[in-house]
Amino acid sequence: VAYGLALARAVEAALGVEAPPRASHLRALMAEMERIANHLGDFGAVCNDASFALIQAHCAVLREKVLRAAHTAFDHRLMRDRIVPGGVTTDIAADGIAAIRSLIADIKALFPALVELYDNTASLQDRTVTTGTVQPDLARQYASGGYVGRASGRNFDVRRNLAYAPYDKLAFEVPVLEAGDVNARIWIRIREIEQSLSLIAQLLDRMPQGALQIDLPTATAPCEGMA
Repeated sequence: VAYGLALARAVEAALGVEAPPRASHLRALMAEMERIANHLGDFGAVCNDASFALIQAHCAVLREKVLRAAHTAFDHRLMRDRIVPGGVTTDIAADGIAAIRSLIADIKALFPALVELYDNTASLQDRTVTTGTVQPDLARQYASGGYVGRASGRNFDVRRNLAYAPYDKLAFEVPVLEAGDVNARIWIRIREIEQSLSLIAQLLDRMPQGALQIDLPTATAPCEGMA
């Protein structure tokens, strides 16, 4: 989803057009669902790498719930080929909103216990705290993005710093930590899951009606776009 969104927005920027509002909201909805699925997978995988498989098992169950909700909503577990230049190829299914709202409720009910388990397992903390540290000056030097940069003090998120629709109208926080170790990167993932749950709820509540795609104009001269 993330790569498809970047490519679509680059093409649209080159052609000087914008996707319809409903398409922009659906794109963001897919992106936040993908973000949750990836963070759950990574949280569990890191814990498993530190010889604590229990959290991975529970994260895998939650990640599967995300993929099933995505399939119900967009007819594809990974939502591939749903974002294209000019908009999206499919609307959210009639029962998709209910499936996603149920998913939000499930994660909110089950995820806090996993966070508490991680935070209160000393043998697991021994393997993540002060391990694999990326110093803040190095993160700034190489402009590290995503949770890696934010775990090392780089307060940057393209959804906020280079805001684009619909994120320019949504309320969310960008979690930032300074420690730069594996533990900090886990906590950034945890906090981003929480923020994504809030963003999904806002997107569902504010979903506009309207077209899913626009017809792209034919370029009559060389053009460039970045996203």
